[in-house]
Amino acid sequence: MTKIIISILAFLLMIFPNSKYLIEAHQARTNTLSIVAPQIIDAIKTRNVAALESFMCQNIKHNVNDLRDEIGNMLDAIDGTITEATWSRRGGSYSESRSNGRKISQEGFEITLSTSTETYVVAIRWETINNFQPKEARARYMILLNSDVEVLIRISATNGISEWHD
Repeated sequence: MTKIIISILAFLLMIFPNSKYLIEAHQARTNTLSIVAPQIIDAIKTRNVAALESFMCQNIKHNVNDLRDEIGNMLDAIDGTITEATWSRRGGSYSESRSNGRKISQEGFEITLSTSTETYVVAIRWETINNFQPKEARARYMILLNSDVEVLIRISATNGISEWHD
């Protein structure tokens, strides 16, 4: 049934591409943490730079110089073979709704990566819904931290994010 609803929403979005209600409904069903977190984990495990780039919001894509190199640096900073990867919600959420139907919703989550030599955390601020600017509904930042909670790599949007805190 979910696939049918998503297909109908996608079709309606082709006809009404600027409908804030259709955009929100589609994003709420296709851009959730339960869907994207395992995909991001898989991209990290397989060292798929292009896939990780596709998870970045438009702001990051436009404002981070050499984004592919930065993603490569993040993957290179993970020492050892990944033996386990899990994700959990962390960092709270943010939501803003306006009377005109505009909505933004962000959630924090983290991926814990255990390797043969170290444990890492990838902290992510994920924008689940944005019917103001739909291309921004992706990762607003990804931060790689080691077991000492030192920031190794930070890939971040230049605006529109709430910060990750320990």
